[in-house]
Amino acid sequence: MAEILVLVDHADGAVRKPALELLTLARRIGEPSAVVLGAGAAAADIAAKAAEFGAAKVYVADGAEFADQLVVPKVDALAQIAKAAEAAAVLVTSSGEGKEVAARVA
Repeated sequence: MAEILVLVDHADGAVRKPALELLTLARRIGEPSAVVLGAGAAAADIAAKAAEFGAAKVYVADGAEFADQLVVPKVDALAQIAKAAEAAAVLVTSSGEGKEVAARVA
């Protein structure tokens, strides 16, 4: 089954509802995997929530660059993970940041 990456949108340690909906959708088209970027100390809780909603794998990347810059580090990390995982698709939320990340990764 093809791996489908879902960029998990989060704020203040909580996963936003559209990201959870994307994980549910990803289960219908392949094997869902969550990508958690820049979560800091909340990464474990966010990863657990993603697994609860069907993520078979959770990729976590953290660092100061995720907080210091807007989207470039997220784009770079997501592109590297997608390439390494040979993902069939990458799903992102339709937030302003999600749209910019998707455009740059594409």
